[in-house]
Amino acid sequence: MSNPYTGTVASALRKCQILLQSLDEQGNTENPFLQAALQEGALLQLWRAYRAFLGEQSHQLGLGTGVVPESAAALQSLLTARGKFSADVGELVSLAENPDSWFYPLAAAWSGLWKLPASAGQGPDGGAGVQTLIPVRQLEDMPVAVDPECLNRWLRGLTELVQRQRVQGEEW
Repeated sequence: MSNPYTGTVASALRKCQILLQSLDEQGNTENPFLQAALQEGALLQLWRAYRAFLGEQSHQLGLGTGVVPESAAALQSLLTARGKFSADVGELVSLAENPDSWFYPLAAAWSGLWKLPASAGQGPDGGAGVQTLIPVRQLEDMPVAVDPECLNRWLRGLTELVQRQRVQGEEW
């Protein structure tokens, strides 16, 4: 039985790679919005690949199709509740909890992408300003600096993790 998440993982990783290539081709363009859009798009695809990989692991471990945990810790909780253990899931949890891992800043950047700056919705005088339907978000406001170098590092880290854990899974 094939895993329904494997293709999504591969697709998201490839899309991230294409977005980073486009970002590299742009160089120091005069359009910072284009650069920000490509960086945010790459971050989105990285997170999509990670979440799909959690779904892949969940399916592989017999938790069923449609069970896509929010985090590695949630996946580990599901496993523990069913009396199961997985060293691969343990590694994912360790990466998420270790501030020195390559994954930790990726998760922080992803969560930071959804936080509006404290000054959102305020005018220059500190009062309520014009409300817009689409909030403008600059990458500089994120708690973790996102640049093409770190996005490429995260892509390599996630790709290597996925490949290594898949090979280990085949050995069993």
